[in-house]
Amino acid sequence: MAAELNNQYNKIMQDLHAKKIAPIYILHGEETYFIDSICNYIEHNLLTESEKGFNQTVFYAKDVEPNQVIEAAKRFPMMAEKQVIIVKEAQGFKKLDDFEKYLEKPVPSTILVICLKGKKLDKRTKFYKDATKHVTFESAKLNDKDLPHWIKSYIQSKKYSINDKSVQLIADSLGNDLPKIVNELEKLFINKIAGNTEITDKDIENYIGISKEFNAFELLSAISAKNSHRAFKIGYQLSKNKDFSIIPFVALLNNMFSKGYLIKKTNTTDKDTIARAFGLNYFSTPDYLNLIRNYSLNEIEKTINICAQYDLKSKGINSVSMTNQEMMKEILIKIL
Repeated sequence: MAAELNNQYNKIMQDLHAKKIAPIYILHGEETYFIDSICNYIEHNLLTESEKGFNQTVFYAKDVEPNQVIEAAKRFPMMAEKQVIIVKEAQGFKKLDDFEKYLEKPVPSTILVICLKGKKLDKRTKFYKDATKHVTFESAKLNDKDLPHWIKSYIQSKKYSINDKSVQLIADSLGNDLPKIVNELEKLFINKIAGNTEITDKDIENYIGISKEFNAFELLSAISAKNSHRAFKIGYQLSKNKDFSIIPFVALLNNMFSKGYLIKKTNTTDKDTIARAFGLNYFSTPDYLNLIRNYSLNEIEKTINICAQYDLKSKGINSVSMTNQEMMKEILIKIL
């Protein structure tokens, strides 16, 4: 899925760079990054600055009706070969049927871009069937297991190198948010010394703010190993960070122990079998093996209940006011 998505995206971008321009682009789906990337390239690169004044229009669906967009698309460019019409937030239209006739016979001198964010087109509709005759791109969310590969590919496309463990550190810490990941990586690239193309854990710590030693995933690893000294040390350092929030950490902890509970019930200890069955990555599987080895089912259930309790506390429900550090300390004491 991820490879196919990347291939489709790369093909569109390669064609745009080569000036192989289609008359219509329909961009839809849950992942905003690819939609924004394609749309932004068209908006900023297909026309010269002097051509844009008369020949580029950006509409927002909340401000116009489809027929107004179609009227603009049917106009001919002024003192230019092409005009660009972009419709952003098109998921705001009540219906897209009005575009069907234009999709059947577009104006060759117009480049029409329709962006629907957070929404997939209904493949049963005539609009979708007509759209597939043009450049149609479904921007799907990447699965967690596909995220490291995408991050590594993005870094390599910028002519940098990085090892797999560092890629996993970025993926685990930033989550499945491509615009955020790209923004953080671009900050890192800007700060790299020219000619130094290897991205290290030190770079990640300095420019993205993810410490190799003091991060949530190292803390989960220490908890799974029942290494109290290391867990309290990481927990203290992590929770005193001004950007730290206990809420996502509790969610990660709950996810790990809930999955650990299911693994424990299978009575399976083979690393490869567990990784395949539960979709674990190469670096986290040993932590799950430690968890099921070091915790009984009762202890795992107890930890899941602790997570539920502190999820409520962290949101101010049935709780006196507590700092992140105080809650972190209590959680670790109760588990370990």
